[in-house]
Amino acid sequence: MRLRETLWGTIVLFFIITNTSASELQAKADMKKLVNYNRMLTKHHKEYINQRLAEYKSWKVNNIPVNFRIPVEIESFRPSNSVRYYVIYNPENKTGVGYVPSNLAQLYEEEAWFAYRKYGKDAPSLSIVLAQQFTESAFNPWAMGDNNMSTGLPQLYRNTAKYLYKTDRKTWSKFFYFDKYGKHHFVSVRAMVKFPFEFLPRVKKYSFDKKFEGIRRYNGTGENAVKYAEKVMARSLFYEQLFASYNKIPLDTAGFKNNLFDIINLTLVLRENNPIDNDLMEDIFQNVLAFFSSGYVHNTYIQYYSIPVAENEPLLASQQTDYIIPVDGKDYYLIVEDGKVIYQYFNDSQILLNVLSHPKNKDYFLYYKSKGKIIKIRTLKQAGRHQIYSNVKPGDKVFVPPGTVLISPETNLAVRIN
Repeated sequence: MRLRETLWGTIVLFFIITNTSASELQAKADMKKLVNYNRMLTKHHKEYINQRLAEYKSWKVNNIPVNFRIPVEIESFRPSNSVRYYVIYNPENKTGVGYVPSNLAQLYEEEAWFAYRKYGKDAPSLSIVLAQQFTESAFNPWAMGDNNMSTGLPQLYRNTAKYLYKTDRKTWSKFFYFDKYGKHHFVSVRAMVKFPFEFLPRVKKYSFDKKFEGIRRYNGTGENAVKYAEKVMARSLFYEQLFASYNKIPLDTAGFKNNLFDIINLTLVLRENNPIDNDLMEDIFQNVLAFFSSGYVHNTYIQYYSIPVAENEPLLASQQTDYIIPVDGKDYYLIVEDGKVIYQYFNDSQILLNVLSHPKNKDYFLYYKSKGKIIKIRTLKQAGRHQIYSNVKPGDKVFVPPGTVLISPETNLAVRIN
């Protein structure tokens, strides 16, 4: 009997060890697909593997379908105490979306799935929430905005928080609270992630057009509101395209457009602005779709919108070796990543100066400062011993002439057909 017990225990232990090893091997394989894998330190590997194993467990425990899981190819590793993020750009209209930080991925997956099970088509799709929170806070849970009046991933405005407490304190006290100085704080990072998934369906039920009369300003729909709408729409579509690239089973996004319009208007209303009327919102949406028609978005989960297959594809430059821009009759543009400067893509200042001096880069230049003034330079000799700067910033699209050598670029090069 004891022999049987020992043998059975050995079999169980062997199964546990084997099963755990398989999960860890998969986590290590996934780690190599991260956009910032080559920048990770050895000490980060264990932390990411633990994050990924927790994600695997969540998928099983919560029965999260494959199409509600964030593809690892659009995640970036981030330690729990960091706010760093990475961006991928649509080079045709400079629409950027953030790679989802690995320390938030599990939360977004869970809350999107929980909301969908609870509210169905009234729950905002994951792409909408990611677009809104990236736009609001760049995935920084500790972000403060509007002169410290807005806080967290969704940038909840203080006056709105007060109004929500007044309207339904029982519900919203689970998400945020007020300190003795009257400042509001989210109870956790999960509460920040969950907030829009719960907020949109609940507010729709009691008609924000009437309920929020007390916090609206009647100053019309301004240009900034339209630009904000365009940005969130474009980013939502871009996320949809990225999800569709890796998940073959489409999300149920039957209410995508309506929920997209609602979350944009709710954000405007909560910032004490007028919402955008439906006709204008529809026009903005169609304009954004038109932009994507000329970009490299192939398809989305929104199957009932026609987005033509584009002729332009992103060219993935090697991250391991220097990359020479081909001489093939095509125009190549470098999109500068967030967290990097233009100098990091070139061997020396002379090469960079040659690139920025090209007629197609007329908006960019190198300069030095003298007595508080900006002095543009045409030659390096002109700068002398001054520190040289560039006006190129993350997100800018810089033309790179054929034959130019890039240093181990960790970015996409946009290809445009002449």
